[in-house]
Amino acid sequence: MRGDLERLKKLSMSLEDYERIVQALSREPSEAELYIFSAMWSEHCGYKHSKRLLKKHLNPPEGNAGVVWIDDWGIVFKVESHNHPCAVEPFQGAATGVGGIIRDVIAMGARPIALLDSLHFFDPCSHIYEGVISGISVYGNSIGVPTVGGEVRLDRQFASNPLVNVMAVGLVKHGQLCSAKARGAGNLIVLVGSKTGRDGLHGASFASRELNIETDERPSVQVGDPFTEKKLIEATLEISRLKSLIAIQDMGAAGILSSTTEMAASGGLGLDLFLDQVPLRENGMEAWEILLSESQERMAFVIEKRHEEEVKKIAEKWELDFAKIGVLTSKEELRVFWRNNLVASLPLPLVVNAPDLSREVKKSYPTSSKIAHWSGKVREHLLALLSNPTIASKRPVYEKYDFAVRGKTVKPPGADASVLYLEGKKGIALTLGGNSRYTALNPQEGTKAVLFEACANIVSSGGKPLGITNCLNFGNPEKEEIAAQFYNALLGLEEGVKILRIPVTGGNVSFYNESDGKQIPPTPVIGVVGEVEDIEQIPLSYFAHEGDLIYLIGRSSVPKNSASYYLSEEEPAERAFAEVGWEECAKTLEAMIGLVSSGLVVALHDISEGGITVSCAEMAIEGMKGIKISTEIHPFEEYPARFIAEVSPSKVAEFERCLNDTYIEHARIGLIEGNHFVWNGETIKLPDLKRAYHFLESFK
Repeated sequence: MRGDLERLKKLSMSLEDYERIVQALSREPSEAELYIFSAMWSEHCGYKHSKRLLKKHLNPPEGNAGVVWIDDWGIVFKVESHNHPCAVEPFQGAATGVGGIIRDVIAMGARPIALLDSLHFFDPCSHIYEGVISGISVYGNSIGVPTVGGEVRLDRQFASNPLVNVMAVGLVKHGQLCSAKARGAGNLIVLVGSKTGRDGLHGASFASRELNIETDERPSVQVGDPFTEKKLIEATLEISRLKSLIAIQDMGAAGILSSTTEMAASGGLGLDLFLDQVPLRENGMEAWEILLSESQERMAFVIEKRHEEEVKKIAEKWELDFAKIGVLTSKEELRVFWRNNLVASLPLPLVVNAPDLSREVKKSYPTSSKIAHWSGKVREHLLALLSNPTIASKRPVYEKYDFAVRGKTVKPPGADASVLYLEGKKGIALTLGGNSRYTALNPQEGTKAVLFEACANIVSSGGKPLGITNCLNFGNPEKEEIAAQFYNALLGLEEGVKILRIPVTGGNVSFYNESDGKQIPPTPVIGVVGEVEDIEQIPLSYFAHEGDLIYLIGRSSVPKNSASYYLSEEEPAERAFAEVGWEECAKTLEAMIGLVSSGLVVALHDISEGGITVSCAEMAIEGMKGIKISTEIHPFEEYPARFIAEVSPSKVAEFERCLNDTYIEHARIGLIEGNHFVWNGETIKLPDLKRAYHFLESFK
């Protein structure tokens, strides 16, 4: 029995799950069948602790990725994590994370046009930091997809467990969107791409348990080939236009097994798999290894029978392997054949529907309505905040990415959301971010703040938010504390999208982000896609013209927020998240969309971490313009949906009238003048600010 338990532990399978399988089958599973369940019932594939709750509270549409529409263009986008692989093998973990999310986009029939990443580390000098950034840049640059935005955050709580979340965005014309839903018994399942090896074995189960850096082996991490990926992108897009095509699925976690079973199950069908047909690059592979291998750059297609030659010709054109590996059946059963033997015969609904272990653990977290006050000088605090590794300029990172490849980047990374050209005067605004300080203090309110910050980024870049995707990163969900964090974050996201009236198009959940008993803080990461009506009306992100006026838009007096950077070292017993008027914040975002479309602002930047002083300093540094501010508003407090705007004197009257008509609070706080940063009479030289803000460049 002890040997059996050790075997189950290696597969990250509980004894309870094993007993469920035996009871459902009325027999012991074969070796291949046990491996099938170990992958498909893993947290990574089966979403045991989240699937029911996601459907109940967010109800995203099914599919490889989400989609929103701008006229006849579908904007396809999704974010996923590759956290565990990056902790073990940073370069390949990040590279294959990029490759995998790109294949989710092309599986929708969309051409990938952009990548964004949300990276959470501890040390900017570590091999993990360097390896991840190099992996993203090498893979993305090689396949010709620009990395246009995202964030890099540094916190000691990510020392053992970095977070690497990557978002891919693609374009598809109306009528060309592809499905992952199989149909038609007798139709074929074909594989196109690379040969299958042993890399990535146990990858799904590896990502479904706590990480142990000392014992987890590199074979659990896949190895990517970006040049094959580039060929696979082109081949997949050609195949996606065939009339004989029925469905497409990326071979990601659990490889052939998950991709084929998910397509068949979604269509209420079964399938027979013939593993002898799979092109292999290693000798002596077992049936379960072929099924579960996560070798990269492979796609599965469902094709009408007798039309496989059309796909084969395209595969050969792009020098990719092609194989007929399965057939759909009318009976909802999975049968796997290997060396003329039936090695697995299972009810397909049992395989694809992992047990529901989710829990609705509601917990109250404190909020504060006490108004924050400030008296004193700003210089010391401002320079410290500008040189904080999370706030400081990330130019040394994004300069490693080719963010201008394909020539569609209108607004590059560096501030707020990035913008890509679409057609005519229209563009697409993109952003991705999280804030673990907020969500650790209050998962419910903090998640709403992350959502509103992402939407404020879109608005600051001239866009209107259309839809969101998410990657929800947490520790071990079997623990009561983590279950509560996850459930309350989910409630916060549900409440936030209802207030903003935007859809959740899809997402990802990453659990078990902990090692040595230390868990990451709850870290929901949210990506937003927005529509830019006129790329010529995009506000600048920096102060531009001497004599223009500076305004704060949004609340002036805000509640004390213990997650603010300047208060983040307070004793835990005294800490509370700010009490936020979310409906008021939503109205502010809506008003800003109108102001931008009317051309009433020269420059616009949302106020996030570090408060209004940091936002003003960032705009002054980028434009190298002096400013003179006179205000009693708290310089460092953080509160959602607030903006710094530059307004031309000739448009001040109309600007203020629009805000007064919509009852949006605003205050004139200064003007662009001189060569220094002056705050209530206190003068700071611009070079001093710039030196602090760009301090990460010393780590090149």
